[in-house]
Amino acid sequence: MNFTCPCCGYRTLSEFRGSFFAYRQVLRQNALMNLFKYMLSIAVFLIAASCAAQKKTTVVFVCEHGAARSVIAAAYFNRLAAEQHLPYHAIARGTSAQENLSVATVKGLESDGIPFDRAKPQTLTKADLTDAVRIVSFCPVSKSVSGDLRVDEHDDIPEISQDYGAARNLIVEYVKQVVDDLDHGRL
Repeated sequence: MNFTCPCCGYRTLSEFRGSFFAYRQVLRQNALMNLFKYMLSIAVFLIAASCAAQKKTTVVFVCEHGAARSVIAAAYFNRLAAEQHLPYHAIARGTSAQENLSVATVKGLESDGIPFDRAKPQTLTKADLTDAVRIVSFCPVSKSVSGDLRVDEHDDIPEISQDYGAARNLIVEYVKQVVDDLDHGRL
């Protein structure tokens, strides 16, 4: 005599048991797969967060004394980067830093209305480059300091004390190119 359950359609208790255990096994496999997917998404998130935390965001501008060209470049870079909401900032350094900022630079930036770091000029060190994405120099930079970091060298800037306006305009053109490069992912 064949018996078929009106609720589930199983004919025997053993058929029902086999199907139940198979279904329970599928549930376990799905639970493990869901747990794996969840753990994988957490791992991806942590890796992405770690990479974002380690992203280099500093542009280092270097001139011989760290008191004129690099200060102008860093000031204009910081303004342009902020206006374009870029996550970068600039610092000014010198290969042989002098005691104080250039008077012509201070007067020029003040008359331009550009905020700038008024700190005493500092000599470029390897520590300055730990978060650096690029160096833009207005004088030679030692390979022993710059290492494998990209260095854009420009030696055609006139003396700040002789013609601030012409020097500033040329520096700003170079700064705009760096900002454009960074904005388009060209490191």
